[in-house]
Amino acid sequence: MPESPRPLAFEQMAQRVLLNASNEGEALVSGVRIVFCGLILTRFLVLGGVHAEGGAAAAWLQLPLLLGSIAVSAAARWAARRRRFGAGLLVTSTVLDAVVAHVSLLSTVLWHGPHYTGLLRMPDPAAAIAVAFITALRLSPAAAWIGTAANLLLMAGLTSLDLHVNAGKATYGMKELMLLFIFIGSAGVLASVLCGIARRLVLEAGTASAHIERARTNLRALLREHHDVRTLLSAARLRADLLHRDPLDASAPGHASALVQDLGDLSGFIESVKTRALGELTLIEDATAVNMGATLRQAVEVVQVRFPQVRFELGGAALTRASANDLSVRIVGGARGLTHVVTNLCVNACEGDGQQGARTVRIRVEPEPARHRVLLSVRDDGPGFRPGLLEGHRPRGGTTKAEGTGLGMLLVSGLVEASGGALHAWNPPEGGAQVEVTLPTSA
Repeated sequence: MPESPRPLAFEQMAQRVLLNASNEGEALVSGVRIVFCGLILTRFLVLGGVHAEGGAAAAWLQLPLLLGSIAVSAAARWAARRRRFGAGLLVTSTVLDAVVAHVSLLSTVLWHGPHYTGLLRMPDPAAAIAVAFITALRLSPAAAWIGTAANLLLMAGLTSLDLHVNAGKATYGMKELMLLFIFIGSAGVLASVLCGIARRLVLEAGTASAHIERARTNLRALLREHHDVRTLLSAARLRADLLHRDPLDASAPGHASALVQDLGDLSGFIESVKTRALGELTLIEDATAVNMGATLRQAVEVVQVRFPQVRFELGGAALTRASANDLSVRIVGGARGLTHVVTNLCVNACEGDGQQGARTVRIRVEPEPARHRVLLSVRDDGPGFRPGLLEGHRPRGGTTKAEGTGLGMLLVSGLVEASGGALHAWNPPEGGAQVEVTLPTSA
């Protein structure tokens, strides 16, 4: 089966938080770039502008560069505030930083005073180190590495030009150049490390936000259902009170029947709350390694006790090899999470549509080393999935069982996807139902 093209809800939330943080960093850098260019422009004008060293030639270089950079930076800040910057634009912005910083130094190399002793004898190259360092604010490792490479290449070209044009004045040599390149490279490496750490923290915060939002949504749903539970309880108490007052009345059988119905509905609500709460408790835990073979066998033994008439067949290379106990997968909730998945899939197969269940359930586990995943397949000979219960190869909720809630498969799917896996369900042409779950290996 092909991988599901739909991204995970938690992953979407985390990526959205990362995008927002990256754009905030870009907005900050754009503001700093405006200030930086503004200061250089002010310095140029204070030193005489077109009447300073370099004259009109220097002005034709400096003014378009600085004014254009300020305009582009203002547009970039506007776009970043509106979350328009993706990965490609972030890399472009880091290259723009390097270009502006080094081209602004070009006038120093070409037009300088009589006491000029070389570019490295001036404080200006420190701008390249600062530019390499602030790439970490983009939260993009690619931007950090490409920005560092751009700074090194441009500085190499600029110093080569300086040594060529000012051969008799530049007093620095290879030792000073190597030291400058080490500083720029170290700033880039440090920025990349900080970028990776910040990116991981932002992604973790985004995932936590997704969990909180999911819990908040489900809590609202539970509070809405609380009204229905109170209504059922009130009706059941009224029926019980009527039966208690006059158990021999002609309407007593009707009250008793209605009381049984109310209690059944109440039991369904309680089961729904229990299932949802257990699912939420499992999803908020971290993904941990768990032994696939041992956990699967224990879960099947529990289901077998509940459905003794159903025959379970366990197969696949992972369950027949002597090394089966060494096969581990990573899943949210650990052993409890994997047990929840296997138990729900097996129980669904045994119950079928509530009227007809499976007689045989075949479970296979196959490792996929090339993809660092394990495939768990559960297939039965029951009635299969009824129309409307699947959206493509994904469960969409709903149930055909009289006492079902329709939450089981949705929670299983959410648990698998939160673990970095995928779930696919369909009706094979030869009948029955089949569910395939892929989970990442612990390695």
